Amino acid sequence: MPLYWDKIFNIAFSISTSAITSPILISLPSFMYNETISPPQSLLLGHISSGIFNSACTNYKLIMENKNIVKLRVLLKEYPNDPYLNVAMDEALLLNSKDVPTLRIWRNDKSVILGILSTVNDEVNLEMIKKYGVKLVRRISGGGSVFHDMGNINYTFIKNGQGGIDYLYGYLLKGTISAIESLINDRVEVYNETDIAFKGYKISGNAGYINEDRYLLHGTLLVSSNLDILHKVLIIPPKNYIKKDNINMIKYKVSNLLNLVNGNISYDEVVEVFIRGFSSLLHCDDYFFDDISDGELKHAMRLANEKYSKKEFIYKR
Repeated sequence: MPLYWDKIFNIAFSISTSAITSPILISLPSFMYNETISPPQSLLLGHISSGIFNSACTNYKLIMENKNIVKLRVLLKEYPNDPYLNVAMDEALLLNSKDVPTLRIWRNDKSVILGILSTVNDEVNLEMIKKYGVKLVRRISGGGSVFHDMGNINYTFIKNGQGGIDYLYGYLLKGTISAIESLINDRVEVYNETDIAFKGYKISGNAGYINEDRYLLHGTLLVSSNLDILHKVLIIPPKNYIKKDNINMIKYKVSNLLNLVNGNISYDEVVEVFIRGFSSLLHCDDYFFDDISDGELKHAMRLANEKYSKKEFIYKR
């Protein structure tokens, strides 16, 4: 993340002109960098104390959060033929993309993605996944099993935060809602905290995972998915399902957006609206396209090989 020294200097200088005459080493707050560095010459020329500088950093944090300085990192790299790696990438990014708000748009070819607590025999027709060549994968987040193919577009959003489930679904999900409403130029409804519906059909399912102060929200967007295969490989509703008064059954009534709107919906349009939706959530106007780093990819490959592709993990329930 760039440090925008000129803005820090301006803030610090406006707070005080307290003078020091010798160079200083300043430990930056964790929201900037976890390292000790020498301020650049332009900062030293301001003759500010470490206390004033730290105060400036605090104010700078507020600016980054509220004044459009933070940038959204956007990743479009996907591995549609390797759903184990695709799903593992979410965890790798969660653990490696520290302090940088990250949005990833990705797709899997034919696969069923189990929730961490999903029971395979209750939610998946094993004969049908074998017949249609559908791969079975388990993710780290909760929620039920979902069907992926190239007509379903997934997103993953990761950022620092606090507030638990309320922050995850009460705040971060607003980025998803904003994106979809912009895409269809209409309002959507949210049921069961995480199910987004339009015209009486579920079009997006979402789930999340929290690792200390790092939050991951990911979900699906049914655009032109093969609903025939979806209904054959998933058991809807799951076996032994006990209907609860607080659960709306729209959870199991799905449709493609293309069946509900006039006109076509392109992949590029979906990317654009999700960037806008989460940029708006961050109160920023700027974003940058980035590559998955070598470290992130190596971590994801290790997770895919040692965890996500293992039968012990997939069939744990």
